[in-house]
Amino acid sequence: MSFDWKAFLTKQGAHFDGDALTGFSTQPASLSSNAVSILSGHRLIRISGPDRQKFLQGQISTHMLQLQPMQYSTGVACTPKGRMYSSFHIIDDGDSYLLMLKSDIAESSVETLKKYAVFFKVELTNTPEFISLGFSGESIQSILPEIFAGMTLPRKNDVIAINGDGYLHAIAGINQRYGLWLKSEALEKVWSSLIKKLTPASEDFWSLLNIQSVMPEVSSHIIEEYIPQHLNLPSLGSVSFKKGCFTGQEIVTRMQNLGQQKSRCYRLTLPGSEQPTVNTKLFDGNGKPAGEIIQAVTNPFAETIEMLAVVRIEAAEANQIFMTADQAKPLQVHEIPYPIDPKKELQQ
Repeated sequence: MSFDWKAFLTKQGAHFDGDALTGFSTQPASLSSNAVSILSGHRLIRISGPDRQKFLQGQISTHMLQLQPMQYSTGVACTPKGRMYSSFHIIDDGDSYLLMLKSDIAESSVETLKKYAVFFKVELTNTPEFISLGFSGESIQSILPEIFAGMTLPRKNDVIAINGDGYLHAIAGINQRYGLWLKSEALEKVWSSLIKKLTPASEDFWSLLNIQSVMPEVSSHIIEEYIPQHLNLPSLGSVSFKKGCFTGQEIVTRMQNLGQQKSRCYRLTLPGSEQPTVNTKLFDGNGKPAGEIIQAVTNPFAETIEMLAVVRIEAAEANQIFMTADQAKPLQVHEIPYPIDPKKELQQ
């Protein structure tokens, strides 16, 4: 019988709404708190078999020939029209590839990939025996080696094995963060050590950090709605333009070469606590449609709503984005915290 990590966390003060972890009895005091976030809305899938590298090289945007054992990367999977049906984090554990993605697209992503896998010796399986954790905070770089007995922290795209129970990797962004893909039965073993140094947090806490770093993900609400450039994913290193062909590559590369992109992903904030839904339409200063919300989370530390939205670049740069066509509820547009350089990204 597999370890029931949800039941275990409930005994530790966690609160669940169905499968979603909504919080703990003790919450972080701020976004800079040293915290361990339980990413209950994510799932891992495993791709194994002798043809796994060749298969994925032709299906996803990650350059699989450059991803070495015990290394980490990110990527997307697209339809032939270049529309994303999945985005993910990927690790080569030496025997197979592990992909972490949103739970609500895990099954559909596996089924879509299986359609292309019939001529390859590969196996695609869900891996519910893993749970994903996120580490963050002002002192996280000094805390993690204390928790894991002097462990050297991973650099860039390196992966560190944790006692045979999981894989630790660094995460890009404006804050120093790390992800741990842990075998669920090991959670009970390490939990007491984690909470001596870190405050438990829900996935919303982690989502706020992602939003402030403008690091979007594909969820079930936006499957096949956007190409990678709309979510800034080439700028985040999730697309290799030098790897050769993959499904949808022609469309994605053409957009990068032509440089005619009119919309991209921005962080927006709105005072209050009334959280809008994903796909809510936004408007520019002339009352014309300017884009849509792709993620929204309440920020209890600032009494605001934090959002990621794909909006027209012209309206965003003018800071003229509104919740309604009559210019009610103006949104604050924040600067993207990383460079957007299509010509340089073509060299990735």
